[in-house]
Amino acid sequence: RTHGSSLFTRGVTQGMNIVTLAPLSYAQLVDTMEVTEGERRYMHHYNAPGYTVGEVKRLGSPGRREIGHGYLAERALTAVLPSEEEFPYAIRSVTEIMSQNGSTSMAATCSSC
Repeated sequence: RTHGSSLFTRGVTQGMNIVTLAPLSYAQLVDTMEVTEGERRYMHHYNAPGYTVGEVKRLGSPGRREIGHGYLAERALTAVLPSEEEFPYAIRSVTEIMSQNGSTSMAATCSSC
């Protein structure tokens, strides 16, 4: 269920952001070689389809650029989130780039604020 949305525009670059909230039990479990246990209660996903730059390409799983831009916005915003005790929710933020001619990673960060 959507809890909020925004549209960030600067010049030709547009980023639409959609935020949903869920109970903390929906936080993403992190299990890597370095970290054995952990949870991400804030997740930022970034999508920039080929049509935003005039390319014709297949839609599929996110590439390195999309994952990196999402992680950059996530790291920037995690620092200003309220604590788990004050705000006990898992937060998923999805930025859809609608058109681009400039920094879309900053558009993703700004549209999420």
